[in-house]
Amino acid sequence: MELAQDQQSFRALHHHCMVFMQRIGRLAELTEDWNFIAQYDGRGTAIHAILRKLIGFLYQRRQFIVMARSLLEPLPDINPNIDLEIRPFVHADLGLIQGIQLPSDVKLCALRLECGHLGVLALAENKLAGYAWCYTATQPVLDRVRFDLSPGDVLFLSDYTIPAFRGQGVHTALTLTRLSMFLALGYRRAFACVNSHNLPSLAVYRKVGSYEYGVIEDSRLGPWRHIHYRIFDDGN
Repeated sequence: MELAQDQQSFRALHHHCMVFMQRIGRLAELTEDWNFIAQYDGRGTAIHAILRKLIGFLYQRRQFIVMARSLLEPLPDINPNIDLEIRPFVHADLGLIQGIQLPSDVKLCALRLECGHLGVLALAENKLAGYAWCYTATQPVLDRVRFDLSPGDVLFLSDYTIPAFRGQGVHTALTLTRLSMFLALGYRRAFACVNSHNLPSLAVYRKVGSYEYGVIEDSRLGPWRHIHYRIFDDGN
């Protein structure tokens, strides 16, 4: 009995230590992001951005729309408004996003590569136009909102278009490229979890034939966190 209680106490202590270390790591990331924003956009912008993130540690409420698309249906023929070269995202490409993305975002891309996530990169006249990621196995360490996948499913996420190239069809091209890739690999269904405020991204997924599969609501108040899933269509 005492041994079981000791094991339970050890597990609880280990959990609290891991949470503490994660928060220390997040604070270190915030410091790096602060320096980056202050260098490129000024201290005023940096203070505003970091304050929003700090408030997010204490209170946050987000809603994600889960978009789904069958890979068994024909893909639309939609061409971008500019000539694009789309290829896999490799480790050397991290240098392309340094100085454009926050240091924490660059680190996240590096972690995705280490975890075996597949990235695609769009170039316009040898200039970075955008990139996007996808994977077939959930990585709770990387993604704070978990979405479980079944065999034959793939999840699209972290779609980003450089501001100068927005409105040119870059996001649509990256999405169709990934759909084609996983169709060729024999996958049957693609998902994307999109913030409900990201209307342009939702419009892209609807354009390529996706529909609203469900909603994920993520609420945080201090150390308390609750994630609620509402599924509209179970795929049957």
